[in-house]
Amino acid sequence: MLTKLKYGAINNKKIIIFLFGLSLIGIISGSLFITTISSNDKVEVVEHIKGFINNINDFNIKSSIMSLLISNIGFIILIWLLGISIIGIPIILFMFFTKIFIIGFTISSFILSYKTKGVLLAIIYVLPLQIINILIYTLITLYAIKISNNLIYCIFNKNTNYKLIPNKYVKILLISVVTIFINIIYESILFPFLLNKITVLLKI
Repeated sequence: MLTKLKYGAINNKKIIIFLFGLSLIGIISGSLFITTISSNDKVEVVEHIKGFINNINDFNIKSSIMSLLISNIGFIILIWLLGISIIGIPIILFMFFTKIFIIGFTISSFILSYKTKGVLLAIIYVLPLQIINILIYTLITLYAIKISNNLIYCIFNKNTNYKLIPNKYVKILLISVVTIFINIIYESILFPFLLNKITVLLKI
């Protein structure tokens, strides 16, 4: 009974479809959001993006790694912790959507700042960096939702034998953290280098 309950309370396929649908909505809404902000805000966005590109040669790797560790790995750990709470699911979904929304907004910011050339910059930003991030966010969110749902199910059914943190859930956390850390190294070292070469090529 316990084995069936452990990962069988909700269907994996349905959650994955839902999360990818939510990702699509997040990317689209994030991309379109820039059209709703004021002209002054658009100017600030453009200045921020162009400032980042213009100062790419002075990119602070150490500062970037620390910032991304807090932002991305902190996000993964928080999602994981929320998975072992009975109030976690709505917060997890909100955090997941927000993270994807920001990716969509960044894509549209590149395009707003550099028009056609910005499309290429956005592609470099997305592939493979953000694709990997989205897959890891989806993975950790999937299991966090399942664990939280199963915990709620056990509480309402007064099942005191349920293991709060299954071994598989710990493994998922380790896989997610290691993958995101590798991505952070790429984003802090290789991505700025690649972006610099592309901006020189495009004469931005």
